[in-house]
Amino acid sequence: MAKAKKLPSGNWRVQVYSHTDENGKRHYKSFTASTKKEAEYMAAEYQMSSHRDLSYEDLTLREAYERYIDSKSAILSPSTIAGYEKCKRIYFQKLMPMKLSKISPQLVQTAVNELSSTSSPKTVRNAHGLLSAVVRAYAPNLKLNTTLPQKIKNSVYIPTTKDINSLLEVADERIRVPILLASQGGLRRSEICALTPDDFSDIGVNINKAVVYDKNKKTVVKTTKTIAGTRFVPLPSSVIAECRKWKYFSCTPASLSGSYYRCLEKANIPKFSFHKLRHYFASELHSQGIPDKYIAEIGGWENVSVLQEIYQHTLRDKKKEISDKIVNIFDSNFKKCNTKCNTKIKNAD
Repeated sequence: MAKAKKLPSGNWRVQVYSHTDENGKRHYKSFTASTKKEAEYMAAEYQMSSHRDLSYEDLTLREAYERYIDSKSAILSPSTIAGYEKCKRIYFQKLMPMKLSKISPQLVQTAVNELSSTSSPKTVRNAHGLLSAVVRAYAPNLKLNTTLPQKIKNSVYIPTTKDINSLLEVADERIRVPILLASQGGLRRSEICALTPDDFSDIGVNINKAVVYDKNKKTVVKTTKTIAGTRFVPLPSSVIAECRKWKYFSCTPASLSGSYYRCLEKANIPKFSFHKLRHYFASELHSQGIPDKYIAEIGGWENVSVLQEIYQHTLRDKKKEISDKIVNIFDSNFKKCNTKCNTKIKNAD
């Protein structure tokens, strides 16, 4: 339900989505009252009456998307809502003007096939996922059995310690601290942008907020991505000291990324996203024998299975070391048998 906002006059106002015109412009109806409760009651009454007047099947798909997104705006993060708005604006445009009663599983399959010819399987699956949620909410009798493109197993590049040292050697004062926090603490870009000096203690940093973009491309501070994202991260004392002197607190995610990619060019190493520094953090701890549960906890992953998807691609600079370790384990376990077998082979020759 839409929330009331206090006006300079002292009254309270609620704006409720009404409709989208033929030019794609959204229209709202305003309700103003002397108290917050009264304004929200008037808005709720209007929403209920408008729902009674218009059968869900008479909605166009675009209108259904609008209602669905509006119903989630007070629950989901601004960045998620912005993603929904983008999906509504870009995907399945041939279906958007159609009434829900006219849409069939066959039409949805055709639309998915068309999107698959120009977009990745992941994009298609995400777009169809939102479409399915909208359909379940406003056209529950429309049973979709869409065949989606097969998932592609991507080759994940995880930077090495050498890569990160190369970055730090050329990093300026703006980007050096974010690289340290991401690679040695597993912090997300959004979490770094929300930090303040008060978040640091003598042994680490408290993570409890993030900076994201809303649907209007404005930065907003919100809670962490997940409940697990609120956490304490231990850090080396040298990193903490450097972080406390950092002059670029409250930087935006876009400016951080810009500085990072300029640093990447200077380092003259293979390009990888800033987020891959976080993958390095998890993979390095795993390769050093840190328990998965603890890595997930300090890295802010909700569960171990999500974490395992990251380091299933063993660090390239650790591969020989791990291979030798595996060989030595079994060579030691079966040393007598292996020696006898080798002796018999030599004698037979």
